[in-house]
Amino acid sequence: MESMLQQQKNSSVRMYLLGALVAAELLMSFSFLGYFHVEPLSITIAYIPVLLAGALLGPLESAILGTVFGLASMWKASASYIMAFDQLFSPVMSGYPLKSFLLSVGSRALFGLAVGLLYCAARKTKFPALWVGVISFFGASIHSALVYSAMWVFFPETGYTPLNTLRSLGTINGIVADLAAALIVLVVWYLFHSRPWQQFLMRVESVQHFQMRERYHMVSLICIIFLALFSAVAVAIYFVNRMERVLAQEGIVFTGDEHADLLHLQIQFLIGILSMMALVIIFLIFNRRYTTYMDWEARTDALTGALNRKTFFQVCGKALNAMPQDASGYFLMVDIDYFKEINDRYGHPEGDRALKEAVLELEMVFGRDHFLGRLGGDEFALMLLTPIGREELERNLRRFQERLHRITWGTYEMSCSIGVQPVVYGSTVDDLYRDADNLLYLAKARGKDQYVIGPEQ
Repeated sequence: MESMLQQQKNSSVRMYLLGALVAAELLMSFSFLGYFHVEPLSITIAYIPVLLAGALLGPLESAILGTVFGLASMWKASASYIMAFDQLFSPVMSGYPLKSFLLSVGSRALFGLAVGLLYCAARKTKFPALWVGVISFFGASIHSALVYSAMWVFFPETGYTPLNTLRSLGTINGIVADLAAALIVLVVWYLFHSRPWQQFLMRVESVQHFQMRERYHMVSLICIIFLALFSAVAVAIYFVNRMERVLAQEGIVFTGDEHADLLHLQIQFLIGILSMMALVIIFLIFNRRYTTYMDWEARTDALTGALNRKTFFQVCGKALNAMPQDASGYFLMVDIDYFKEINDRYGHPEGDRALKEAVLELEMVFGRDHFLGRLGGDEFALMLLTPIGREELERNLRRFQERLHRITWGTYEMSCSIGVQPVVYGSTVDDLYRDADNLLYLAKARGKDQYVIGPEQ
């Protein structure tokens, strides 16, 4: 479990999860999803994405979510219709910009860091789920204690101290909110560590290793972000202007503060919509990666990861059709020597190991500029379109065979026979396959564990 988390720390999936939590935090902060008021209960759960970031990702991510939570609260407090007490959280309205910023944003960032560190400690215990639930239950109390402490330090005239946290512990609102937070975090935590979700993450992350990354260019992303922000501001200004005109026809005229408040609310609405759009985009990215992986899996050999026969011939055919006149390369047929004896003497698992090792060594020696397929049994084909000379090719072939000799079963060393047909402009994949296969059998006839290279055409 811990090792899976460590692996995810270096994955792009982690970035998407963090983005989804940021979008969820903004959506909850600017909608009723984070604040329920059903008599006699009034429950605030907008801080839950901060807890989720700490439980699923780490202290840095939960501190980022805490900062976003604080910035959203600061924005909501920066309106004239807000009560005087709540305006202390706004650097614009309080008259003490630094103190209000530390109160609103600093205390929430510290809250995120604190719960993130607590969740880190919980993951190292014998019963992590139990402690995750306990920390989540007291998450609201930790948040309240830090906010009240900041108020006590920066605005002592309000009369609030850290002891005010104790007042909500025994209330119905507090208990219901704490139980709801603990339940939500635990459910998501269990789903996050479930086998289906682990398999899903593995598949969407594996797309990176197949070099099938989404074709999103950084410049395009930046342009889209600026376009979305510009459009949001333009729409907000337009609707405020239209509202003022409609109300003016009814004899209602806004003052400067009322106009600012209306624009303030409209921006909150648009941030919520943009957050919802971000969640949809992240979902679509995950869905695209998953379908890409499934498509790739259908085109590869399950045991070795090489292309299957049909896909190999398809991609080689396309590459040859697009081949420039001055390009060149080589088509290799590789067959493991005495493969049947390996299976019979050492068992099929060892035979599987031989196949996987052969593919791995081919990848190591010839790099990534090639197409590699398993044509069936112990027979592999590799088409190399890198313009290398015959001497370099022979060095690579000898190095490949030497690396295979290091793979042993008792006193037996692994070896293979190789037929190599040069690729020139106008070659067809069927002709290359036939000629390389003939050269392969010539290598076998000469005693195996060697290669035969055909003449340049």
